[in-house]
Amino acid sequence: MDLSNYVDVPTRFAALLEKWPELRIKEHRPEIVTIGDKTFISVTMQAWRTPDDPIPCQATCFEPYPGKTSFTRDSEQMNASTSCLGRLAGLMMSFPKMASLEEVINRQKEEQTAKPAKPWEASEGQRRLLRALGYAGEVPSGRVAFESLVADLKAKKMQEGEAF
Repeated sequence: MDLSNYVDVPTRFAALLEKWPELRIKEHRPEIVTIGDKTFISVTMQAWRTPDDPIPCQATCFEPYPGKTSFTRDSEQMNASTSCLGRLAGLMMSFPKMASLEEVINRQKEEQTAKPAKPWEASEGQRRLLRALGYAGEVPSGRVAFESLVADLKAKKMQEGEAF
C-alpha cells in the first residue's frame, strides 16, 4: 500500500488550527453499536470552524469491539477517537488519504491474523423457504443473491394475489 502522500492525524489537526484558529471540536459520548453479528464502538465528532459556524462538519468512525489484535484490544475507544479526528480533518481539508495511519496499520494486522471466511451456505430452513415460494432451481451460493431471490419470489407472489 502506497502511503507516500499520507498525512497523519497530528499534522491534519495542526493544519485545521492553522486555517481556523477559533476551531472548536466536540466529541460525543461513544456508543456501542451492533451491526449484524458484529459489535463496534462508534465515535462521532463535530467541528465548528468559527464561533458562529452555522453548519459544523461531522464525522463518525466505528472500531470493532473487542479489538481483533493485541494492538487494538483494550484501546478501541481511543483508536476510534483518533480515527474520527483524522476523518473529520480529512473532510474539512480534503486530504488525499482519509484513513488514519493507525486504521491502515490495524487493518493490515487484522488481515494478516484473520481466519479465512467460511463460504456462505443456505440452511435447511432457507431451502424450505425457497420451496414454499415455489422455487425449484439451484440455491444461490451467496447470502445477498439468496435474499434478492427471496424478495423477488415474494414480490411475484404478491403480484399474483397470493399472501405469504
